[in-house]
Amino acid sequence: MYQTFDAFEYVDYLRRRWRLIAAASGVAVVLSLGVSLLLPKHYTATASIVIEPPGGNDVRLSTAVSPVYLESLKTYERFASSDTLFARAAERFHLLGTGQSIESLKRQVLKVAKLRDTKILEISATLPDPKTAQGLVQYLADETVTASRVESLVSDTDFVGKAQKQTNEAHLRLERTQKESSDSAVNAPIEALQSEVDAAVELQGKVQQQLVSADADVAEYQQQAQTGGQFAGEQLQAARARASLLQKRSDDLARDIKEKGKLLATRLARREQLQTETKLAQSAYEALSNRLRDLEVTAGSHAEQLRVIDPGIVPQRPSSPNIALNVAIALFLALASSIAYLSLAFVYRRKAQPFEPAISRGMRG
Repeated sequence: MYQTFDAFEYVDYLRRRWRLIAAASGVAVVLSLGVSLLLPKHYTATASIVIEPPGGNDVRLSTAVSPVYLESLKTYERFASSDTLFARAAERFHLLGTGQSIESLKRQVLKVAKLRDTKILEISATLPDPKTAQGLVQYLADETVTASRVESLVSDTDFVGKAQKQTNEAHLRLERTQKESSDSAVNAPIEALQSEVDAAVELQGKVQQQLVSADADVAEYQQQAQTGGQFAGEQLQAARARASLLQKRSDDLARDIKEKGKLLATRLARREQLQTETKLAQSAYEALSNRLRDLEVTAGSHAEQLRVIDPGIVPQRPSSPNIALNVAIALFLALASSIAYLSLAFVYRRKAQPFEPAISRGMRG
């Protein structure tokens, strides 16, 4: 028949068999301690890199860093964990064993991580020799910073090259407009044409005055000729001839003034157009030249700036094996196993015994 669980009996059962628990614990402690002492020691060195945003010295930019931006900095883990970089480091420190691949060695030795919500990148290396471990992480940190600067410089060099090309094109455009202005001043002078127009206008004014005088003479001689004077008739013919000649001269001057005026207006419009194009070309060239100078001065500083803030120290204590942790785990497993074994034995013993009321057992006790 089923017997109810008696906690007091269970605890008493474990108490009377404490030697088994103690023996199991002792054996586990001794074995774990011995194995831990026999295992090869490994030392972990860690170097730290700070990732400053562009213009890292500007306090306003530093305080504007967002969690999304900090999360994006995880891409710099690729610089430190590059297979090419680790292969160079392995060759430099003679880490690669016979038949061992770079990938497996890298998984065993290297750990790169950006600390959450910070601008700190940590590079850790675990090796049997503490000095080699420290040298490795310092080398990887320095090379990571250098690789970042080179990549930033290459990127900015492309921008500088494009800016240089645009500046050269603007300079050629400026030279072309300046040459056109010079050629226009030589081949199509405005001042001389303006003088000619002014002289023609002045001359036409004088001719008009003479024409008015000649017309007056014609009118006067015409009145005198009507009275029958022979001299007046002769003078009338001369006055009419002179007036006709002056009229023809005035018409020629007007036509010349009109043609030269059109030519002068065309040249003035062309000069203004060339002056405008020259000013625009000059402004564009100056703006592009200033931009080019700024890019050349700030080349390599538009991306994040990496700086080693801690090259790491030679570790004094091994990171593995962790003797205290191994002993604690072994002790816990021994206690759990021994108690589980005794619990099963207790249950089996209860099943093997016939049912006995709890009060009878209490009286017998």
